[in-house]
This record gives sequence, C-alpha cells and structure tokens, in this order.
Amino acid sequence: MSGLPLGRPPLTGSARRSPLLSRLPLPVFVLAVALAVRGAYLLTAHGPAFDAPLVDADYYDSLGERLARGEGFPEGPFWQPPLYPAVLGGLYWLGGHSLWWPRLLQACLGAFTAALACGVARRISGRPGVGVLAGMLVALHGPLIFYDGELLATSLGTFLATAALWLALREPRSFWTALGCGACMGLGALTVAPLLLLLPPLAWALAQGRPVRAVLCGAVCAALVLCATAFNHARTGEWLLISANGGINLWLGNNADVDGAMAIRPGAAWETLVNEPARYGFHTPASQDAYFTRRALSWCGSQPLTCASNLLWKLRLLLMARELPRNEALAVVRSQSPVLWALTVSPGGVALPYALLWPLAAAGSVALWRQGRSGTVEARAALTVAGTALLLAAPSLLFFVSGRYRAPLAPVLCVLAALGLHALTSRAAPRGVPAAMALAVLGLSVWPMRLAVDAVDFEAELHYAVGGRRARLGDDVGAVEAWRQAVSRKPDSLEAGFNLGLALERLGRLDEAAHTYEALLRWHPDEARVHSRLAQVRNAVRHGPPASPVNP
Repeated sequence: MSGLPLGRPPLTGSARRSPLLSRLPLPVFVLAVALAVRGAYLLTAHGPAFDAPLVDADYYDSLGERLARGEGFPEGPFWQPPLYPAVLGGLYWLGGHSLWWPRLLQACLGAFTAALACGVARRISGRPGVGVLAGMLVALHGPLIFYDGELLATSLGTFLATAALWLALREPRSFWTALGCGACMGLGALTVAPLLLLLPPLAWALAQGRPVRAVLCGAVCAALVLCATAFNHARTGEWLLISANGGINLWLGNNADVDGAMAIRPGAAWETLVNEPARYGFHTPASQDAYFTRRALSWCGSQPLTCASNLLWKLRLLLMARELPRNEALAVVRSQSPVLWALTVSPGGVALPYALLWPLAAAGSVALWRQGRSGTVEARAALTVAGTALLLAAPSLLFFVSGRYRAPLAPVLCVLAALGLHALTSRAAPRGVPAAMALAVLGLSVWPMRLAVDAVDFEAELHYAVGGRRARLGDDVGAVEAWRQAVSRKPDSLEAGFNLGLALERLGRLDEAAHTYEALLRWHPDEARVHSRLAQVRNAVRHGPPASPVNP
C-alpha cells in the first residue's frame, strides 16, 4: 500500500506547487532568494573587515564623504574610475554617512544580477529550469555576496556588465535596448574601466537586422566615457581616457616578477613603486600612467616568449578555484558571517563555488557551441555569450588576477555552468566531450599552486589596515589596538610598528612608544626614521615633549 489516503489521486508536480509560486515569475523568485541571502549576510556579518572599510574601500568611503560635503573630487584627474565614489557621495548626501546605505543598495544590485543571469540563461537555452539554475548559482555565490557587502566598485560593475548582456540578448531588439545597453557599458566603464571591452560583442549582437542599433549603442557608451576624458583634460590639460591607475596595474601584471609584484602590500614597497616615475622626471598623473604602460609594453616587446608564458600562467591563475586576495583575503574574513562561511566552504581544500563553476562552465561552453552549430540556439546569441565571457576574462590576463577583478565574469560563468549541468545530465546529446572538458578544467582548478602572495599574513594586514582607517578618523586609541594586533602577528612589520609608535606618541604614552621603537629596531637596525623617533622620545622623557608626530 502506498502512503496516499484512499480516494485521492497522487499529486502531480504542478499540483504540489502553491498557487503563489505557480504564478510567480521565475526571475522574481530568483531575485527574492538572492535578496534574502544577502540580507542574511548583512545582518549576521561582524568583524574588523566588515566594520571598517579597508584600503581601497576606505579611500572610496572618504571620497564619498568628501563629495557629499560638496567639495568635489581631489585636484588632478581621476585616480580610479569615478562613478562608484559619486554614487557613494549621493547616498551619503541623501541619508547621511552610514555604511548601510551602499551595502543595502549593493544587496539589491546583487539580487538583480542574479535575476538578469536567470534571464540570459533562459534566453540562450530556451529552458526555464536552466534559467533558474543560473540565477540560483549567482544568488548563492559566496564571493559575490561578500563583494556586495564591501565598499568597492565590484558589485556595481558586475551588475552593469550583466545588465548590458541581458539587454543585448533581449527580444525583441529595439533602439531602446540599444540605448540601455550602451548606457550600461558606459556607466560600467566609469565604474570598472575594463568593462569597456564589452562594446564589440554586445554592439555586434544588437546590430542584427538594424546596424544602426550598434551605432547608437556605441555612441551612448562613448558619450559617457568621454565625459570622464573631458573632465581629466579640463583639470590637467592631458588626455586620460578614464583614470590614471591603468598603467601601474598593467605593469603589475606584465614584468619579470609578476608573482612578486602581485604580493606587494600597502606600505613602503607600494609607495616606492608609485613614486618611481617621479624619480625619473615624470610628475604629472598622465605621464606617470604612461611611464608604467611603456615599461610593461617594453618588457613584453623585449621578452615575447616570456610574456606569452606569463599570459598562460595568469590563465592558470584565473582558473584556480580559490580566491586570490588583493586588499584582503576571503579565507581570513569568511568567518565574519555564518552565511559567508557556509557559501565559501573548502571541503578537502577544494574551494567553492569556483571548483564547481569552472568545470561546469567548460561543459556548458561545449554545449553552447554544439547548439549554436545545430541551430538549437541562435548562433549570434551563442557567440555573444561566449565573446562576453572571454572579454570579461581578458582583464585578468592583460593585467593581473585577483578575486575581485574576476567577479564581473562570475554571472556569465554561472550561465555557462547551468548549461553545462543540463548537458551533463541530459541524454539528448552525447556527454563524453562535455564531461572530458569538465574533468580537465576541474584538475586545473583544484591543482595546488604556491604563490608569493601566500606568504603574506593577511590577518596582520587586516589589522594594519584597520589601524590606518581609525587613525584617519582621529581614533588613536582604536588605531593602537589594531596595530598592536598586527605587530603581535608580524613583529617585523615596519609600517605597523612605526605607526603604532607614532600613535602612542600622540597619546602621550612615551614609554610605550620607546619600547615599540626599540623592538622594531631589532628587526630593522638601519631604519633611520625609527632611530630618529626613538631619540626624540627618549629626549622628551628626560626634558619635555617632542614635536608632535603627524597622523599617518
């Protein structure tokens, strides 16, 4: 006997669904799940990395406050693309300075990104289930959820890139979709400059039947980007397309020691690198940007085989399952929320979600190619998705690989992964080639690699950055606490130890400052700055207070 009550027919799949769910559009369902997960993350997250924006995030936060006060951007051209700090400035002006405003906005953007990925996958597969799977992969993507909570341009850039792809594939195509797609790409480039690379495939997709749509898309995109160019030229008289940080980022990923360059941390080594052009007589932002660009291109031109090998090495890094850190390491901060902890697990050292996404996306690429050739999927749509994926991966190969720089690629990877899972579980087509591709990419994804950045103590770096933010805000007591934790983990840290001594001097705790400098000299006996401060502190203990040290 079955467990069904007598006299009642078995419930069908559709009958089991509630009337509300049966009427709920699938993208709305994905949107709701994604928003709920991001809300849970924001409500449960707590820790120094979440409570205090660090490094780039701290810069964006301070710039947003400046714009909210009506002071405008600092003198000179844009150092980083301007849209994200402008958005922060608008939020702070409307609602006051609170980290919750950008985080709530970004949670919504992340949820809409999931819904858009659902729409893209459904468009190219023709299957609602594949669309829902792609959307849910984005909704539950741990690194994307993490970046949605950070004061970085990543969340906004990822949303704009996904929205541009969705508009380019939307049926029926119209001048309005071309206008919207161009606007998304232009705004995306003003958020994360390499998103400008999306213009060729998406304009080509829109050109089908009416080439003028591609012209309109490109014109809108160019008009937005040229606003930044005109601003930079008006400020400096020099031509910079969007911002002045492209050259140094290009050099970081194209030199004789890329592995070591990627491990450079904020502090003396970074300042030495940034100030290098000035030592050779280049003092304007545009000339300094061009200096690093020339260095990178010159190295590639003089060492073409090594440069090509470097590109392959970066491709290998891009395919790695684990998140490569930039300002902070996800492996360190994931404990700040049980939601993030659960969505970034690494069973047996296999880091999710990319350990699943990359192999499935490889299988999905094979399936997409087959369907495009057979006519199951419109060939132009298939090529548009493939081209978008390649060009979203390109910045990591042209510049350097880190978790936050590959984040805009993640929604397209989720679309391909949903296609791949369907191809591997369906009997409609042979599964041998997709399965072989998935296994090969899985091996590359989880095969361990030892990198220079692995030697960095990112927990010490986290406390050092927290101390820097607290000192900037005038909280020397909090800065001392953070820098003490940094020094306890990394006693030879010159930057953390020296700034700890300065903060103790400002607080009048001269004996502690002297002990700090003495301990630092055991690691750096030839550091003139430390000797100078120690001498002044000892003199102050004997005769009176020294000259007040400046805030770092």
